[in-house]
Amino acid sequence: MEDVPQFSASHSRTQSYTPASGTDSPKHAILSPALDQGAPRLTDPDLVLQPDPATFIVQSAKKSAPLHTSSLAMPANTNGNDQKPRGRFIVVGAGYAGLATAIELRRKGFEVQVVEAAKNMTTQGDIIQVGSNATRVMSHWGNVLEQAVAESAQPKDMKMFDKTGRVLLHAPLPTEFSGFPVLYSNRGLLQRLILEYARSIGVEFRFGERVREYFEEKDGAGIVIGDERIKADGVVAADGIHSLARKHVIGIQQHPRTSGFAVYRTCFPLDLLADDPLTKPLTELKEDMFRVWLDTDVHAILFILAKVRQVVIFCTHKDTYEVEESWTNPGDLDDMLKISKGWDPVIVAAMKAVPRDKLIDWKLLWRDPIRQWVSSTGRITLVGDAAHPHLPTSGQGAAQAFEDAGTIGALVDKLGVEEISTAFKAFEKLRYERTSLTQRMGWETRHRWHQTDWDMVAANPEFLKMPQPMWLYDFDAEQYAYDRLDEVVDSVKNGTPFVSKNLPEGHVHEDWTVEMMMDLEKEQAKEHFYRVANK
Repeated sequence: MEDVPQFSASHSRTQSYTPASGTDSPKHAILSPALDQGAPRLTDPDLVLQPDPATFIVQSAKKSAPLHTSSLAMPANTNGNDQKPRGRFIVVGAGYAGLATAIELRRKGFEVQVVEAAKNMTTQGDIIQVGSNATRVMSHWGNVLEQAVAESAQPKDMKMFDKTGRVLLHAPLPTEFSGFPVLYSNRGLLQRLILEYARSIGVEFRFGERVREYFEEKDGAGIVIGDERIKADGVVAADGIHSLARKHVIGIQQHPRTSGFAVYRTCFPLDLLADDPLTKPLTELKEDMFRVWLDTDVHAILFILAKVRQVVIFCTHKDTYEVEESWTNPGDLDDMLKISKGWDPVIVAAMKAVPRDKLIDWKLLWRDPIRQWVSSTGRITLVGDAAHPHLPTSGQGAAQAFEDAGTIGALVDKLGVEEISTAFKAFEKLRYERTSLTQRMGWETRHRWHQTDWDMVAANPEFLKMPQPMWLYDFDAEQYAYDRLDEVVDSVKNGTPFVSKNLPEGHVHEDWTVEMMMDLEKEQAKEHFYRVANK
């Protein structure tokens, strides 16, 4: 692993992340599959966070008269000047999307209250890929990125095998783009670092509070918790794939759809591999290791995090149960071993070392992309998985949530709460086509692996490459919003055409549905299926 990079502030709106010497931005690199599907839930009693005094209008849900209004002393804003808050926002959900959006709004001088249903925070979970388009956003957050780099893995290559262990592809992996690192981070640790930073800059939290209703009025919007109505200038709903706000926004109830697959996932101490001679050499590795095994309708990933001495195993398989995503849904080790029967002895031996109480079976859910993220009155918007849930093989679930945050922060910074409706609708217009494509990219990657044309792979192993698009990873969401502000606002207000420039060159957007993808799932991979080039 390289030395921890240093940080330097630039004179523009953005802060640059300066890597250690000797790290050049890759020109031709293969990105890994993103080990990415949502944020860990909040249940660890050691991380209880008490809410600060509210600075929001709180009313009884049964009465219209205000119960109380109290004030919160505002810390210095991001420019280092003490000033009154520019407005107030409620963020629902303390996952990655909610935390990132709260930070970006707070950085721009707004008062933010985050409401989370879970009582406490947990470090439960395994690893998540944080692309350079996400770490670019994080580079503004004090020393959060520096701490994350110090604790994260950055494998330099990836090997792919067929189920018997025959090497199919050996590809380099980028460790950064334009100086911003590509990280594989512990989910719980990363979330805790971000949460602690949010609190340090004055973001207010209410844990153990479940939203039962959203509402909007001419001069604000809010949520109902128990018998309280909490009102602010705007509401950002980062309430996940089972979003209650989504129903409020689009007017109908839509349930998440199964993707047809689930994934066994586990994280455990590396030393547990020492008992088997096949896996003992893995315990002696000094660098991170990333390996993938492929078979029809199944793939397995073995990840060794050398620095923190942990093992992560994923095994994506056909889904047979109608259950929700949950970090507490136990996995059956015997079933996982049946799926991998006859496979490469190394991955099988690693699976046999999995502690039975450390295995979960995570259902992979997704939704049709929707064009409407903003409510009819324009004061409530969806972000993150509530707007655009991604499959893990996209590698972009967390990254697109962070891009959402950077975009919203920039737009509200320039337009203010006086034009909150315009800001939210501009956010939707800037983001929809990009996230629709990154959502589809997750399906495309998995399909290349699960319905593989093995003759094509034999002739051209690079067919299995992960996409490594510069348009995706070498992207500044905040600056893009600032740069295109006038155009997108004109489009929102006057209906003028708006052409997205955060997509591959020459790309023409086309709508798609889960049903369309599931139909294609039945066919063997063909080039004409794909919209994201894996070059």
